[in-house]
Amino acid sequence: MNTPELENILRLAPKPAPPAGLKDRLVAQLRLPAAEPALQTSVATLPPGSWLRRWWPLLAPAAASLACAVGLALQQMEIRGLKQAIQDLSRDSAALAAALSTPTMQTNDAVSATEAVARTQQEVARLKELAGQLATEVTQLEQLRAQNAKLRTQLEAPPADFLTPEETEGLAKALAEAKEKAEAIACINNLKQLGLSARIWAADNGPLGPPDILSMTNEMNTPKILVCPGDKTRAAAKNWSSYTSANCSYEYLAPSSPDTEPSRVLFRCPIHGHVGLCDGSVQGYIAKRHPERLVQRDGKLYFEYSAQPVQAAPTPQSGNPPPGGANP
Repeated sequence: MNTPELENILRLAPKPAPPAGLKDRLVAQLRLPAAEPALQTSVATLPPGSWLRRWWPLLAPAAASLACAVGLALQQMEIRGLKQAIQDLSRDSAALAAALSTPTMQTNDAVSATEAVARTQQEVARLKELAGQLATEVTQLEQLRAQNAKLRTQLEAPPADFLTPEETEGLAKALAEAKEKAEAIACINNLKQLGLSARIWAADNGPLGPPDILSMTNEMNTPKILVCPGDKTRAAAKNWSSYTSANCSYEYLAPSSPDTEPSRVLFRCPIHGHVGLCDGSVQGYIAKRHPERLVQRDGKLYFEYSAQPVQAAPTPQSGNPPPGGANP
């Protein structure tokens, strides 16, 4: 069973009903943030250099956003409960009308009909009163939702003078470095999966590796692993039937390679410089930081584990090599 089938089965799972009294407990536990003038007064009384004075503009919006999220969740639960109650009342009214339309077989037809009409009128009056109450509650909930949306919009606006220009620049640089590091780690994971797929294919089909990438699609779970996270010019194919060479960021350098060359470069990422070897291992940043460890022998590219300087292999100048790759 593949991933889409599992997702379809999970989507069909029944939605559990909320426990009774959940709304009252959540409302009792809810703590709304203090008003903005009070926050400004409290900040003004803080001693110079206090960390709370520095970070309160971030903590206050976060607390208010959490309160808005809890309020919206309660609103959704209440609306679903009201809709279910209205559906139940509609079914009860239809059943009652159907019961009243069938002729009775009793001898006191006149008395039974009068009592049935009286009960029907009472039930209709009760249903009308309940429908009016439900409509009022729905209107109040809609108003509360609009207020929450307005508050969220106000909270999303960043406060003025929150960070100095130097702090803003440092934060942006740190975020960029963290993003680049995460993309490099994801690229290494992709190369490990590709190397494992090639080894599984070779174990099932003979001593040589796959002749091309499409030959080992059964060993790969998804075509997304063929696109480096740092390659912004390519998009992953939705499935293997729509896959083309434009959906691959990595160079496949050792088609039909024997399993007796573990140090031969199998895949190479031109974005980060990672190389995946025929033994399934991945060497990070080698092509960019230590290109002297990549050597050519008989038109094949190998990785030298020795730290001694060796003949450097030519590296591609462009950031996007031809998909599928070719032997250098």
